[in-house]
Amino acid sequence: MDFSPAFLQEFHEIYSEISTRKAVFRNLDTLKDLREDAVYWVEGTIIGVETNREFCYLACRICEKKVEEVDGKKRCLHCGEFTFKNIFRYNIELTVADESDSAKMILWNRASEKLIGEQAEDVIAIYGDTARTMPDEIAEKILGREGLFEVVVSSQRLHDDGFNVSRLTVDDEIKDVYIVRNYPAAYKSNPEDDSFLQTLDYVEKDEQEAESAIMDIAAEIESETTRTPKRQKMEGTD
Repeated sequence: MDFSPAFLQEFHEIYSEISTRKAVFRNLDTLKDLREDAVYWVEGTIIGVETNREFCYLACRICEKKVEEVDGKKRCLHCGEFTFKNIFRYNIELTVADESDSAKMILWNRASEKLIGEQAEDVIAIYGDTARTMPDEIAEKILGREGLFEVVVSSQRLHDDGFNVSRLTVDDEIKDVYIVRNYPAAYKSNPEDDSFLQTLDYVEKDEQEAESAIMDIAAEIESETTRTPKRQKMEGTD
């Protein structure tokens, strides 16, 4: 798992947006009918993983676009940069369902790393650089996971096109905040559950206290770096 400053910053941003209701949520059936340029959040479950396409690609070190081999040399056709080192980036396709519908979603490198818990280069190191289709072990690890997905809606989107996912979270703390903000009765009806009460306490704080709560969570995450290796092999990880 990535505990870099970029990861922590994104965690803080998502937590803040959801806990203060700045994040706008939509059901999938509603999103499919929209023809506008906007960003929305979806609560859903991964019910399908496409394993018959490349799940990662050789990327340009400058622009991160796909590198192609031209005249025996690896070159980015977007910026013209030649590549002498193999840099891999994720591009995975999922089917996500909510209570209203299901939809194809495309995850690029950052969101895929959060979901899989490994960098693409580490996965390639385990399975070999010819393993461009997703290994069954990774697909099984992803399938059935629940999360919050920030999706990009485009006015140019065709009906059967998937949604690009710009950010996601499968972190229980943030999912709990979302549920508390949107279904408070469900939490208050379970007074014996400490986690419900702790999360409810987070979202009832004023702005200053909420920021302190976010920093507490960040400190807990950072403390994991002293106990958890930054990079682990797929075997033995959840």
